Amino acid sequence: MQTDTRQHFLGSRKKNAPSFIYEILHGKEKFLFGKGTPHRQKDWGGIPVDANIPTAALNEINSIQEIEIRSSCEGVDIWKPTFLIFRFRTAWDQEKIDAFVAGMNAFPDISCGAGIGNGGMYRVGITTALWYQKDRNLFTQWWLELPQKMQTVLTVIHCLSS
Repeated sequence: MQTDTRQHFLGSRKKNAPSFIYEILHGKEKFLFGKGTPHRQKDWGGIPVDANIPTAALNEINSIQEIEIRSSCEGVDIWKPTFLIFRFRTAWDQEKIDAFVAGMNAFPDISCGAGIGNGGMYRVGITTALWYQKDRNLFTQWWLELPQKMQTVLTVIHCLSS
């Protein structure tokens, strides 16, 4: 089904977040248990998030009208790297989701995929082979650049569909 290890619609069988992200990054299925390594948390608008994910990045992503953040992690290793999982606030058809995933995968430091999550709704995962302890500066830079990359892809999709 997958022709590119970084993309395409992942199997419709529901997966937990770490397994979903692993498949996006590595292009193969593997079950990974969820919260194995507790990270220090901070409060972000009443939601506990991993402390090392820049608040500015979360705020910018949250300000994108189309995006509803569902999950994030600062990562621990190559099997469980940093990630963001979100849904589109309104229903997007498969063609637009494919376009978003392909657009995000055009960035060399991003792996993106989509699949069915809880409630039968599509979710999108964005990740990279990076985690906070691996390279703190690169990790922070990746997160701070992510909102603009997402907005750029969304703008292109809106322009093409107009």
